[in-house]
Formats: sequence, structure tokens, C-alpha cells
Amino acid sequence: MTLLCVTTAAALQAQPAPYHRYRTLETPHFNVHVPAGLEREGRVAGAAAERAYSLLARELHEPRGRIELVVSDDADYSNGFATPIPTNRIVVFATPPIESNALRLNEDWLQLVITHELTHIFHLDRTRGLWSVAQKIFGRGPALFPNGYGPSWLTEGLAVYYESKLTQGGRLRSAEHRLLARTAAMEHRLPMLSELSLGSKVFPGGERAYSYGSLFLEYLANTRGDSALRKLVENQSTTLIPFRLNTDARRAFGVTIEDAYTAFRDSVQRSVGELTPPMPGWRDLTTHPYYAVDARWLNDSLLVYAGSDGRSMPGEFSVTLNGERRRLGRRNSLGPSVPLPNGGLLFAQLDLTSTSEVRSDLYVERNGRQRQLTHGMRLVEPDVRADGSIIAVQIAATRSSLILLDSMGRKQHLLRDAEFDETWSDPRWSPDGRNVVAVHRPHGGQFSIEVIDVADGSAVVLERASAVLSGPAWLRDGSGVVFTTERSGLPVLVSRTCCRPERSEGPAPTLGLNLSSADLSPNGQLVAASTLRADGFHLGVAALSVGASQPAVIDSLRTPTPHALAGGDYHRYWALRSALPKYWYPLIEAAPGRGTRLGATSAGHDVVYRHLWDGYFEIPTTGQYPTGRFTYRYAGFKRPYFDLNLTQDYTAEFDLVNGGTGVREGTLLRRTQTASLGTTFARPRYRTYSAFGVGGAVERRQFFVDPNEFLKQVDTSYARSYLFPSVYVSGQWSNLQRPTLSISPEDGIAVAFTARDRWRSDITFASRSYSVVGTTALYKSLNLRGFAHHVLALRVAGGIADRKAASSFQVGGVSGTTIQLLPGYVVGEGRRTFGVRGFPDASLFGTSAVGGTLEYRVPVTVSAHGFGVLPFFADRSSISGFLDVGSAGCVKNPYVASVCAPSNRLGKTIGSVGLELLQSAAVLDYDQPQNIRVGFAVPVINRDVVSTRVVSVYVAYGLSF
Repeated sequence: MTLLCVTTAAALQAQPAPYHRYRTLETPHFNVHVPAGLEREGRVAGAAAERAYSLLARELHEPRGRIELVVSDDADYSNGFATPIPTNRIVVFATPPIESNALRLNEDWLQLVITHELTHIFHLDRTRGLWSVAQKIFGRGPALFPNGYGPSWLTEGLAVYYESKLTQGGRLRSAEHRLLARTAAMEHRLPMLSELSLGSKVFPGGERAYSYGSLFLEYLANTRGDSALRKLVENQSTTLIPFRLNTDARRAFGVTIEDAYTAFRDSVQRSVGELTPPMPGWRDLTTHPYYAVDARWLNDSLLVYAGSDGRSMPGEFSVTLNGERRRLGRRNSLGPSVPLPNGGLLFAQLDLTSTSEVRSDLYVERNGRQRQLTHGMRLVEPDVRADGSIIAVQIAATRSSLILLDSMGRKQHLLRDAEFDETWSDPRWSPDGRNVVAVHRPHGGQFSIEVIDVADGSAVVLERASAVLSGPAWLRDGSGVVFTTERSGLPVLVSRTCCRPERSEGPAPTLGLNLSSADLSPNGQLVAASTLRADGFHLGVAALSVGASQPAVIDSLRTPTPHALAGGDYHRYWALRSALPKYWYPLIEAAPGRGTRLGATSAGHDVVYRHLWDGYFEIPTTGQYPTGRFTYRYAGFKRPYFDLNLTQDYTAEFDLVNGGTGVREGTLLRRTQTASLGTTFARPRYRTYSAFGVGGAVERRQFFVDPNEFLKQVDTSYARSYLFPSVYVSGQWSNLQRPTLSISPEDGIAVAFTARDRWRSDITFASRSYSVVGTTALYKSLNLRGFAHHVLALRVAGGIADRKAASSFQVGGVSGTTIQLLPGYVVGEGRRTFGVRGFPDASLFGTSAVGGTLEYRVPVTVSAHGFGVLPFFADRSSISGFLDVGSAGCVKNPYVASVCAPSNRLGKTIGSVGLELLQSAAVLDYDQPQNIRVGFAVPVINRDVVSTRVVSVYVAYGLSF
């Protein structure tokens, strides 16, 4: 049994592909959007959504307006998400959860996932009191949903609670969540309430919010009454200060949330005994945290398994019976690696095949080299026969089938062709190669272990239950099968005699408790399996009891409820309806010259993110010189994005002063109007990312005097307008790694460049200017002491332009990223190409520049906790020592003299050294840590060239590069 393990790359791409041809089906409460080919799935989803809506409406207050529901088949893993911003929107991936035991228990996958996500809409859309007044004025702004400020353990826990209460499945009905808590309690490591964050990197990571949150809310419902959960949601939706969880809970439950959780922890701790081995004679072979799963025997003393320890990327490892471990190769996702008859390993892994599609295929690894065996076949969980024939699971929307392939990965035939909401999983060849054992789950959620005769397709059922069955493996003589059953509410390893239909009454004989993905040694004497501990899944072995195999235990086959289908006709997807503005925020800032700028900002997108836009408009209180920006992206093609950017801004050039009195009479303003259009071809993959962009822009400059009565006092060169067309080309490539616990990119390189050609339209040849900027960053991990690798990072940047350049390269300042607090409101200095800490911005500038940074990054600690119910969560921290250098030069006789620094600074190098403390923390938030850097820099090279402090102390956001 393994937790759903989706790598970061996949999670970041959790959006439906916008380039499909979508159609829309309208039901009483939903607009159901599906790509062509998923019309039936859309009808089933529509009916499931209406059923979930009617059930949830009895529990929670109904949300406002219609709900957008997108059913996608763009990822070969199970997922879904929901948001009330800017419209109520649910996205569901139709791939069934065959590789996640926590989600396997369901009568209907679409019903389960839609119920879960719809709970989020009922919860997060609820807005009362002053929050409701604010939404009536400003619309559905991201900051105006009070329940959205709550912690993830409440948001996700509530959804898991209702998915389990309102359907015949759910994670509170399956074993995994309870097993997590039970195991942690046995080791006296139950997490505190402040440790339940989606941002946690401590095992099981963000799953803590789901598991402990749902168990805690179930405890509250059982002890305080189910209606108390509705009261909590209602209280949360009206509280002016949205982080007062204790106050909201006291009004709902009569006790603070912290006291209630303490009582919950105590009840869990009292319910368990001491930790015992899962089997008699059990020996752990792995000690690292996180994952050691899907073991396969290479010989009687050597195994391979899929693993991840948090410090390195997921990989395949070999381990001896003495616990000696060796890394064999990297993996994009966890899953079994099967020994091939002629050497090497066969495995399945995920990869991005476009900007929005994630697919799984088969790969072969030999001598450290990986080769993709199949392409676009969507295969997982392979197993290999002695002659090289392959049995694998083929994924499709709402179903998974069993497919036979030859040793070259070519399709032979479907051994089992699944119907709607039917899954086959965990196939394994029998020792003689005549049969395949697999887990079958038809619609309705009843599981069976079946042995299929490959020759004639007939099958024998070894076990049938309304509980999760998983991980079958053959006894080496072919007389029976061992597998994991959750009949008792916990995962138990049992055995069954093969191919005998007689029944057996009474409890199933137990080989081991808390064991999953078992495999038998070639000599049949040992069983290897994974067991869950507080810090992750560990791999171990024990002797297999002789004669443990028992006859079949078969529950009666129940008749599932047929799928309900939503009626009505599909019509063409209309993007404009959902892309129209849904909110606005006010903007107030000082205007250049006189007055104050007043305006508004907004942003939006359609349901499938084909059209994305944002913009603002401001006008000074003088009534003149308005400014604004509008950006738009079209993502309706499979490869390129198209980006349009229109801006108008006014900046102060200089003050106009009365020569006799020195009194400021006015301001010369420069109006800059720009229009740009670019396209980007991106090729994301799990291990690499590359992109190429090309585009053009036009910049128009005009000058005005405020007040305009003083225009006659300025030079005539300011009386005309100037037009500057330009074109650019850019590219980037990287193969950086980011393990779970990493403090920095590791073990890779990232390169990028931008080249631009710019000219003035009235004197094209005389003004044409070329510039090129390039950066290279290299990262090397060092396997030294700490929760993560130490990292040595080097970045080099260079830029050059010709003498006709109208702008300069600037050296100096602190480089980082920006954080958007609200649309239009950001903090942070942003990225600098030639940053040198300890020196002011633009300390040096010219038509050429070079810069470099060397950093040594050291992990310090993993806090992984907050402070009670306060909106704060401290994640990882690290320390970096750095050396920054930079220099700027200038060509002779530049066309615009002001692009170059004074001559006493040109050609000089400035440099600094310093230390930074980086804390990854969520501030005024529970679940989304941001990198906050506090550092000091000491200028050590040419401090006298630029006036600066002996020691500079600063705060920045994000990594320096």
C-alpha cells in the first residue's frame, strides 16, 4: 500500500489542457466542460455532481451561482482541485486511482472526487457579514473569501470527511489514514495541530493535512455532533479577523480548537499499544525515511525497490539482506522495477508530453542507461514473463485494462478490456507463465483477486470483498497467492490457494499486519514487503510460514447501481462567459509631478485557461495623464503561447525651475506607450525544461509639461514623438533537480539568453542597436551532514550592446523575486541580472556588463511547525555564504551619453562577500511557505568607487538565483 506519490513537475501542471476542443453540458447547478471524446464521462460527471450537490446542501449552505466543472483526461494520475476564485470552478482528472490505495475504495471514482471537490466550493464560497458587503462592492476578489484563510487541515479534512460520509467509499472508510495515525501513535510521534500543513516536507508531507484533518473532524462530529461542523463553517465565514479559529471553534463546539485537538491526540494515543514487528522474525532492510516500496527479488539475497529519502530524487535501489544499499537509477515516479530475463529492469514512469499532458510509458534500464520502450500507450504496473512477454495496466479515462505486449513493447492483445468505472491493477505472471493474477474492481467498488488463464481468458476468483485488496504475488511453486486485504480495517497480508473454488468461513489467516507490495524470494523461503512507520515506508523481510495458504474467501457479488447520466444537449464551449471580469481592487499611488493616481486593477481567465488577462487603469486627481496596462495570453495551441502587452505610463524626467527664484514651476513628463507581441514554444519534461521565444514590440515616447502652460520653456526636441520598434529572440534550457527536502536547485545547469534588435523608426540605419544577454547557472550537491544536501552554486551573466543603445546594463543591488500579496500589490526587489549585494542599484552601468556569484548553501533545520493556530508555518532554513562581483563598460562615443556611468566608474569591478539566513515560511498563511532571506553584505572590492556602507543589512524574497 502506497500513498499517492505525484512528483512536483506533475503537480505544477495540474490544469486541463487549454488547446482541446471543449463542449459544454448544462445541468441545474453546473456547466460541465469536456474535451471531444469524453461526452459520456461528462454526462456521468454531471449526474454525480448534482447528486453530490443535493447531499451537501443538507449539510452546508449552498454556494452562489453556477459551478464550472471540467472533466479532463490529461494526466495519468488521479487528482482534482477546486477554487471559488474568480468563479466556482472544479477540475477533475478522470484517471482512476489504481496506484493509490487511499483513494481506491469508492463505488464510483467520479462520484468520490466530485463530492470531495464540491465540498470545497460549499465551504470556501460561504461569505457573510462585512465580507459579503465587500464582495458586493469589489466582486469575487481573491482576498475576500474568509474561509479561504483557514488552514489546509480544515479545508481538506472537511472534504475528506464529507467524501466518506456521503459516498460508499472515501478515505475515512479505507485503511490508510487510520494507519498513519495508528503507526505514529505507536511511536509516540503524533503531530501537533500546528504541524498539519500542506507545506510540510516531513513525511507524509501535505498528506498530513488530509489524514489528520479528516480524522480530527470526524472525532469532533462524533463527540460534538455532526451539525457542529456546519456551525464552524458558518462562524468562519463571518469572522472579521479570519484567523481566530479558537473563537470560531468555541462557538461551534464549546471548546477551543487547540483543546479539542489535544483531546483527539490523547484518544488516538490511548487506542494503540506498543509498536510490534509486522511478522515474526521481521528484519528491516532500509532505514531511510519517506518511501521504500514495490520490492522485487533479483536473487535469493538481493532485491530492488523504488525509493525516495527526501534528500535525493526518487530512484531505484538495490539492497542486500545485510541492508547494503546502492542507487541504480533515477525515477520520475515510484513504481515497481521488474528484472528482465536478459538483464536490466523494466519499469513505468510519468513524463510530460506537452505543456499540460502527463503520460506514463514503459522504460528499460541497462547498465545505467534508460530507454523508452513504449510511446503514448499510458502503461503502468508492468510484469515480465520468463520469455520476455509483458503484462501491464493500460490507463484510460475512468478505467484501466490489462494488456499483453511482447518483449519489444508491441501490443499483442487486451487480456481484460475494462468498461466504464472498471479497473484492473497489480498484474503478476505465475511462475509457469500460464496465468496472471490481478486485482479487479468493477463499478460499485467491490474488489476481487482473480487468476486469469492467458490461453483462454477464463478466470478464478480467489477473494472478493467490499474492502481494498492489493499487491498479489505468487508463491514460488504456483500453488497460491499472497496479497494485502483491508477487510479488518487495517492492511493484512494473507495467502490463498490458487484455482480452487471452495469457500472458507471465518476470519482470514494472517501472515503479517501493516504490510504491502509483497514479493516472494526465488527459493520461496522469504517474503519481502513494505511496512508503514512514522517516518515513511520501510522495506523488510521475514521467513514465510510453510502451509500458510488457505482456500478462497468470497463475498457474494452485489449488483452495483447503474450510472446516472445527465440529460440535455452539448453545445460549443463559450470562453467569454467565464473570462469576463469578476472583481476589481482599488489602486492609490502618488502621481509624478502633481496629484494622486486613483484607479483599479483586475484579472481573469476562462474556465480552461485558454485566455488569461490582467490589467489596471489609473488617472491622477488632476484629470490628466492616465496610465494603464493590459496583458493577455492565448494558450489555445498545443505548443506556443501568444502574449500581448499594452502599456501607457508617465514618468518625471526633471523639474522645471524658475531661474530667478529657484521655485519649481512644473514637471517634464515622458509618456511611454508600448505594445508587444511574443510567442513562446515550451518543452517541459520531468528532467529538463526548454523554451524558445520570439516577438516584437513598439515603443512610442512623447513629452508633456505639467502644467502644460510651461511647454514653451523646454527644448524643441521634446515637442515631437519618437517611435522605437524592436524584435527579440530568447531561449532557455535546464536540467535542475529539486528533491523534496532540497534547499536549492541541485546537480544541473540552467542557461538562458535574450537577443534584441531595436531602432528609431525615423532614422532606422543610424539608430539600429543590438544587444545580447546570457546567463549560466551551475549547481553541485555535496552529500554532507544535514537534512538536505549542501549545494555549491555558481552563476555567471554577461550582456553587451552596441554604441547606439538607448538603455544600459546596470550592476549592483540585491537580486531575488517578488511576492504578490494581492493583484497589483507586490513586495520584493525582483530579479537582477547583475546584482551585487552591498552596493546600491545601478552602482555601475554601461553598454556592457559581466557579473558572477558563487554561493555555498548549507541546510540548518527543518522546523515543520507553526505556532498554535496562528497563520504561520516555518518550513526549512539554510545559511549561504556568497561572493558577488560585477563590472560595467562602455563603447567609445555612445549615441546616448547617459547610458554610461561616469568615466571613473567604467571598467572597474565591484565585489562583496556576506552571509544570508534563508527561512522558508508561510506568513499570514498556513500552507504556502515563501523563501525569506535576511543577509548582510560587506563590500570588499572598490567600495570607494561607489558611496556605500561598510556593512549592508537587507531583506529579500526567493533565492538570489
